Amino acid sequence: MTKSAIAGICSLGLLLAAGAYAGSAVASDPLTLAEYQQIKAGSSEKVLFRYASTCQQEDKSQPGDGYPITWTCYGADGTSSAVFFYSEGVLFSKAETGLQ
Repeated sequence: MTKSAIAGICSLGLLLAAGAYAGSAVASDPLTLAEYQQIKAGSSEKVLFRYASTCQQEDKSQPGDGYPITWTCYGADGTSSAVFFYSEGVLFSKAETGLQ
């Protein structure tokens, strides 16, 4: 293998690592109170993920199962959170604790 090929592979590896780091920074985007207030009843799950990516699905139901789906999203301090309840892909209830 030539030196230029090795250099190219190393450069590609660095680019992939940088992309993974940037992706993890986006994935840790906490939910704020202002964002929470923008998410209205009747909106889809897509609206939720526009504002925060720190959400975890609390159950393994699928939208077509007929059971409500619960998402918990976390604030910047790690202890504040919001819970969103979806039925058939539509938000019907939400609650928050300590978001700023």
